[in-house]
Amino acid sequence: MSRDQPRTVDSHLHLVTASMLRRMLTRPWSVRPKAMTAFTGEGSRVTEWIQALEGVSLRDQAARWTAAFDRAGVGIGFFIAVGEGNDELAEFVASDPVRFQAWGSLVDPMAADAAATVSRFRAWGFRGLKLYPPIQRFSASDRALYPVYEAAAELGLAVLFHFGITIAPIYDLVYANPLHLSAASRDFPEVTFAIAHCGAGFLRETLFLAYHTENVWVDTSGTNNWREFTPGNPTLESVFRDVLRAYGARRIMFGTDSGSPEEYRVPVLEEQRETLRRLGLSEEDLALIFGGNARRLFGLPARS
Repeated sequence: MSRDQPRTVDSHLHLVTASMLRRMLTRPWSVRPKAMTAFTGEGSRVTEWIQALEGVSLRDQAARWTAAFDRAGVGIGFFIAVGEGNDELAEFVASDPVRFQAWGSLVDPMAADAAATVSRFRAWGFRGLKLYPPIQRFSASDRALYPVYEAAAELGLAVLFHFGITIAPIYDLVYANPLHLSAASRDFPEVTFAIAHCGAGFLRETLFLAYHTENVWVDTSGTNNWREFTPGNPTLESVFRDVLRAYGARRIMFGTDSGSPEEYRVPVLEEQRETLRRLGLSEEDLALIFGGNARRLFGLPARS
């Protein structure tokens, strides 16, 4: 990469701390104990994650993520706190408010105080809101959410959704369809709504939304292994071709969905870049997807 070229913006990362995970485990989830134990019990990935992160400070995390970014050629990363840990996320972002950006979150988007929480996001250094309908069990166009969207609109915050399949044990795929966003995206044309992971198995429905809206975007984050559970097992090249046809290069943001600086997903970055090159994208369009669009959407410096 030339020194004159802006570095990559990764629009979808996860900040994970031991305290975030412990807090998440203490919540009164509405799920059978046996199902929860399978996900969080002794020897599970969550307990191993907590053990690995014990004693790792936010300062340590910042140093590790900075090193990972430097190795991968990433200039800016947008983080989502596991377990909706906005307090730690705000402290982490404040340690480097240029390279570390954030999507804030809500424990309960339907709560009476949810909009008031969102109204504090700018003060906390957050540039967007992340919502998770299959886990939080709500329809994205439920009118009870409109105060949250109004708060986002007032502050100029984008709203990112995880629709589609998920690994968590408390999901309800009834709420996983991106078409739930249809009414809200129409009623809030001033808000940019983004759909993570190309819809995570609901690609067809994600493409439908592009037909009616100009304010819905897509992020490419993750391995996109949902393709293995989709009829025909489409290639990543096929998925990207469809998304480009529907959304164009100006409404797509790159992301890796990385959750550990030591395991930053450089292969995901490389695979996605090479796949888009095979589709014949110009260098200008590649630059938009791998950083330019996020910089424009969030008002970030052009060369950061």
